[in-house]
Amino acid sequence: MDEGHENEGEGKKGGSLDRKAEMEKLGGAELHRRLTEVDPEMASMLHPHDTRKIASQDYQHGIFQSIGFKEFHEYLTCPDEMTQEVRETLRNQGVENLKMATRRYARKQNKWVRNRFLKRPGDNVPAVYGLDVTDVSQWEETVLNPALLILDSLTKGERPTVEPMRVEGAGKRNKRSRHTCELCDKVIIGDLEWTAHLKSKKHHYHVRKRRKSEPEPERASDQPQGTTPPPTPITVGPTLGNSTTLAPGSAETCGESESPGTSSTEKEAPVL
Repeated sequence: MDEGHENEGEGKKGGSLDRKAEMEKLGGAELHRRLTEVDPEMASMLHPHDTRKIASQDYQHGIFQSIGFKEFHEYLTCPDEMTQEVRETLRNQGVENLKMATRRYARKQNKWVRNRFLKRPGDNVPAVYGLDVTDVSQWEETVLNPALLILDSLTKGERPTVEPMRVEGAGKRNKRSRHTCELCDKVIIGDLEWTAHLKSKKHHYHVRKRRKSEPEPERASDQPQGTTPPPTPITVGPTLGNSTTLAPGSAETCGESESPGTSSTEKEAPVL
């Protein structure tokens, strides 16, 4: 039984090598035809009789581009004359590459879920449930079983015992507020929906289009209604060291300190 399992394991490891070897045994015309169907651009760069390069290019397409295959490409395609030590080194490198690719893909998935579901307003966004995967030794207790219970409750139309993760800013949402975007000619209902519209590509496109068609002084009207930028303070220093903070356009005046017997003078603060 042990010998049979060992032979079976060796057969699995050599399956990919046997596949490539079988392809190299095919005629150049047949290999070139297959590569043309998969990647016409690459096939046009290779000679029809170069069977080894054609087989290698076909080997790098399809399922072999998935995580768990391309990381072991060097190990699976190493020549037969390679020593066992080199093979083990390539295999260990493939394992490390597999771990890094898996972690990178997991971070990408988490980022997509946050941006797509937890930062996107609207009632049509499905509920997202978070599970603690810190301790992998407790996978069934902390991840698998709670996930199955959630799915079972949703299938039966019941409310899961686990509370879903809150959408960012959901507590401040006003579902009945009305906003009008003159640039896009749209009426938006809800604060979060309005915020999402202001960040959308369509709104930014209309803003850029209007800026290009209007003179420079009129571009201040591109800001959303109801949002007025605060005035920038300007510090004006009189002649005797006193300073006054004024807003641009202010009509306040500052008087210079006067000595006894002299008349006071007033002048308007300069507007920058």
